[in-house]
Amino acid sequence: MRLQKTVSSEAVNPAANGTADTEGVGYAQPSLEVLSCKSCNASGNCLVEQMTIRNGHSYQLMKNRKVYLRGEHMYRAEDEADALYVVSSGSVKSYVIMEDGEEQVLNFYHTGDVVGLDGMGADSYISSAISLETSTICKLPLSNLPEAGLGRGFLHLVSDRLIRDHNLMLMLARKDADGRMASFLVNISKHFKKLGQSADVFELTMTRQDIANYLGLAIETVSRTLRRFQDSGMLVVTRRKIQIYDFDCLLEIAGTQVSR
Repeated sequence: MRLQKTVSSEAVNPAANGTADTEGVGYAQPSLEVLSCKSCNASGNCLVEQMTIRNGHSYQLMKNRKVYLRGEHMYRAEDEADALYVVSSGSVKSYVIMEDGEEQVLNFYHTGDVVGLDGMGADSYISSAISLETSTICKLPLSNLPEAGLGRGFLHLVSDRLIRDHNLMLMLARKDADGRMASFLVNISKHFKKLGQSADVFELTMTRQDIANYLGLAIETVSRTLRRFQDSGMLVVTRRKIQIYDFDCLLEIAGTQVSR
């Protein structure tokens, strides 16, 4: 049985319907979909609402609203990243599958939260999103975002930040000292490569104590781990300078990471 209520696709154009305001919405004759936004649990704190009604954009930007049952996916990792999803009611979980086949939860989303940002700026979603209960979700196609004044450059920055946060969570939740340190060095290497700088030779600007605090390790463990990596021939440590000789081995130790 399909629970989704079909919404009219007719756009309400403010210019074509006069200039009278309806409780600040800006439409002379608000559609049923506008009224449904007014009664939504996320009203006033919703990305979709802010990018359409409040900015006077045609309602054609909006809006696929769908009810997802418990256990139903909104999208899966590697699906085409073509939209953002706003939780109107209910709750959603995002997760990735680790190299051992186990699931690692990344985040939980509730009313008003935006899901899918970690896949923006890429061709596909990084993680999977699944409904934890019967949830109402609003879908905002990415193809409409430039019209609403939010460029993909901004989404790309948000996505990068989320990916780094996801990888930190994976480090702290799943990995031993070697895995955490390897992930840390791999992330820094990739960052320098993205900037067009050397990915094999770089300086660590943070202290060993800072690294230990960030990775949830003792400072002695950080030093021993780096020494072990050096003894294996993967890299050389000279004070704060790191020179990587076997990136593939470092990547293997790092294990599962979310990336573009």
